[in-house]
Amino acid sequence: MNEKIMKYRKRHKKCKWCKYYKYKTLQQCHWVTCYGECTLKDKIIKFEDIPRICRYYEVKDDKNDRKR
Repeated sequence: MNEKIMKYRKRHKKCKWCKYYKYKTLQQCHWVTCYGECTLKDKIIKFEDIPRICRYYEVKDDKNDRKR
């Protein structure tokens, strides 16, 4: 990952850049639900773009960068 990107993401803590954030979809019959989840806290994240103060925040590494 580019060093500038890594530096920026470490300072601007958003769930979508955290390695514990996973974007999930759940399909039941004709309904599809999409949501974000913190796998560390086992908690649903409704707004992944909002800056958060979380002591467990770690930036995703390069291979997970494009995955949500």
